[in-house]
Amino acid sequence: MGKDGKYILAALYGSPRLNGNTAVLMDSFLEGFLYKAEKAEKDINIEKIVVSQLEISPCRECDNCSKTGECIIEDDMQEIFKILIKADFIAVASPVFFTTVSGYLKALIDRCQRFWVLKYKRRENIINKNRKGIFISASGSGTGTIFDCSKKVIRAFFDVLFVDYEADFLYGTTDRRGDMLKNLKALGEVYDFGKKLKIE
Repeated sequence: MGKDGKYILAALYGSPRLNGNTAVLMDSFLEGFLYKAEKAEKDINIEKIVVSQLEISPCRECDNCSKTGECIIEDDMQEIFKILIKADFIAVASPVFFTTVSGYLKALIDRCQRFWVLKYKRRENIINKNRKGIFISASGSGTGTIFDCSKKVIRAFFDVLFVDYEADFLYGTTDRRGDMLKNLKALGEVYDFGKKLKIE
């Protein structure tokens, strides 16, 4: 919980399509979560981060974070750092681009080199809680291994943030805008997960 007693859920929308398939899935997950929170009368705050609408430069590998623990680049990522530190749960959604997450999301994740340095190099823990997270993805390909690289990236991202990779929801053969709206089974799965999420 945050200092004000609110449960904070960070939802990262990684697709350049504002109403694309992974965004539809994320919205369904959040609907389930909101239903649960309202029934439980919990005070929550959902931080929706639409990555494609932000100014996030790639990591410069300048090594400033090794020296100071801070990222030297002044852009929207400075506010994202604060959200990622405070969040009680992190949900990430991205389509598959060339077997990994979107470039927008990858730039955000690469900037979290700062957290890797803090955790493994400087041994400074500015995150004082363990939390959980999920990954939501869709791909035009139907092959079973198409999500492998994306999952590795998200696991590494979660690791430096002290986030347990609790579950993923991965749907192949989903390429055209609107495909996911027809997949009621998938929408129900993410909704039900949000509805059952523990709010502590």
